[in-house]
Amino acid sequence: VPLVPVPRRRRRPRLRVGPGRAPGGEQMAAAPFAKQLESFLKRVRKWDSEFLCLGSKNEAFSVPRPEEVVPRITANLDYFCVNYCVCLLLFALVAVVVYPQLLVLVCVFSGLWYALVTRPAHLKVQVGAAIITKKHLQMALGGFNILVVLTVARMMIFATIGASLLFVLLHAGFRGIPSNAKGKLDSQEDDETREP
Repeated sequence: VPLVPVPRRRRRPRLRVGPGRAPGGEQMAAAPFAKQLESFLKRVRKWDSEFLCLGSKNEAFSVPRPEEVVPRITANLDYFCVNYCVCLLLFALVAVVVYPQLLVLVCVFSGLWYALVTRPAHLKVQVGAAIITKKHLQMALGGFNILVVLTVARMMIFATIGASLLFVLLHAGFRGIPSNAKGKLDSQEDDETREP
């Protein structure tokens, strides 16, 4: 009996999943978010020379005349938007570190949210005759989260929000309009005067 070679089956290449190699749509869904985040972070202005006016005398802090307060605040809020967001995050971080109650709340609720979010999407819990889905649990945890935070740490949260907003408004009001933002402001004023 002659020996006939048996053809070997080719193995399919395995899909490698690891850092940076997400299967299917996950990587594609993250791409637009990454681009938006990158364009947002490109708007960070220099902290020393632009935001704090160190070394520049012509764009220093000054007391505005009453008619320049609103345009100055508007222009600075637009120009330093990302810097102000970073400042607000720093205020929140300092508040969490300074007030131990906030630190405990952040840790407890982060754990609860992590436990809930990592459950499968089709999670259903039967309580008596009622069936509770993951969406119901998320809404209940969100309501409980807001209730506990406002009950336990209401004063600290509102004081932190007030202090951070006061800082932003004071900086935007007393900081002269940067020369890079003046061109945008002048073009907007020209457009407004032409429209009516």
